[in-house]
Amino acid sequence: MRRFPLRTLLLMTLALAAFVRLYFVTHSSGRRVERPTPAPAPASDQACRTLERTLEGAVRAPENPAALTRARQQLGACPELPVRACEVGPALDARAQLEAGAAPLRELLEALCQRCPAGANPCASHVTRAVMGRGTGGTGRPADPADLRWYLEHAGPGTPDACAEVVRSLLAPAALTRDTLTDVQKETLGQLAPTCARAGQLPTNVLHAAVVRGGVPALTQLVQEKPAGESAVLKSDRTVGAQNGEKAFDGQETTSVALTATPQAQRWEKDGALSAVFEPPVRKLSALRVRGTGPGTLRAVVRTLEGLGRNDPDTKTSFVDPVACRFKGTGQWETCTLPVPLLDVEALSVFPDKGKLTLNEVEARGTR
Repeated sequence: MRRFPLRTLLLMTLALAAFVRLYFVTHSSGRRVERPTPAPAPASDQACRTLERTLEGAVRAPENPAALTRARQQLGACPELPVRACEVGPALDARAQLEAGAAPLRELLEALCQRCPAGANPCASHVTRAVMGRGTGGTGRPADPADLRWYLEHAGPGTPDACAEVVRSLLAPAALTRDTLTDVQKETLGQLAPTCARAGQLPTNVLHAAVVRGGVPALTQLVQEKPAGESAVLKSDRTVGAQNGEKAFDGQETTSVALTATPQAQRWEKDGALSAVFEPPVRKLSALRVRGTGPGTLRAVVRTLEGLGRNDPDTKTSFVDPVACRFKGTGQWETCTLPVPLLDVEALSVFPDKGKLTLNEVEARGTR
């Protein structure tokens, strides 16, 4: 095997290294390492980020067409409105009252309300504050019922929340025997209830109870008539109150129970002098008739969702209690016509008007 001198090996190594370097230089000289440049932010992201400031600019200069145009364009370009932009709604509202008609700022408010989420929806918040009696966003004047309807009709995703407050603060109280609503509140309920009904946000049992209670005529138009099904005489599961109270619900006219008005009793407001309890609640109560001596009333205790109407601390349930029947107590059968059936009736309670009442029989017809 041929051996090379050390000097020769060193020169050969240097030459090989030079060749390799030359190869890489010549083969990569046409290439350029490109560093990725960040893509420009989409126009929609930019519109969302600056939408709040743009809307505030329109509020400050409502007479500036350019400011209004920018606000409209950014509203259209932003796919999901940020909460901070929705919070400009009250300022838009304050600068463009309904009396001004379809002013540009009100058009912007309408666009916001149609798209802002429930928790930040300016139209829904306006309705909720007004219905709860907390004013109209600092305007210093009471809300006009017809104006409130505009806000509810444009509440968009906030409609369920706004209607829930309408039900809690207005509809449920309208179904109670002790009427606590003012005339303005009743007018407000009459204005707002149709919109909530169209949105499917009115509990049917509470609506029917409010119609039977009376006081808000507009509610009657919202009840959807259904074909009357077969009904039967309803038997109570137990009675509460006077001894031998079951005799007034036993189907026999010859038996009776003597009742006395004792409002001081602990559960008087719900049970009265005598209460016939249905367990579970009756699905539909369609007709009533009474035979007794002495005047009085029958209240229907309608079970509701928690927080609607009054609360029973013993059963931990909520209810409304419209008067379902007023009778004179002539000693003969007296029929009470219900304008609409009552739903989810958990009890019928008897209240003597004054003195004593001898109750022979209460006949309730419906479907269990």
